[in-house]
Amino acid sequence: MSICLTDVDKARVLVHANGKKYLMIETWDYDAPDKFDNDFSVSISRNKEEVEKVKNGEKLDRIFIGNGRIWEQTEATRPMTEAEIDAADDLPF
Repeated sequence: MSICLTDVDKARVLVHANGKKYLMIETWDYDAPDKFDNDFSVSISRNKEEVEKVKNGEKLDRIFIGNGRIWEQTEATRPMTEAEIDAADDLPF
């Protein structure tokens, strides 16, 4: 997946009390891959005011910030087993 950070309106970034910054996003699966073989798109979630406008029938464009592909699971992309996780768990926390 790729996300274009330059398209993100800084007013959409939420700052938590702990100082971490979050961007609420939504993904939309396509019925069929697009011309670039992307399977889904990523957009910034609508805020409360925008949700109300849409509920009242107003048409608002989404703010698309990226897209991606769904990769088939193979031996190279399979989830780690418990044993592999335990063997690789050398993180200091």
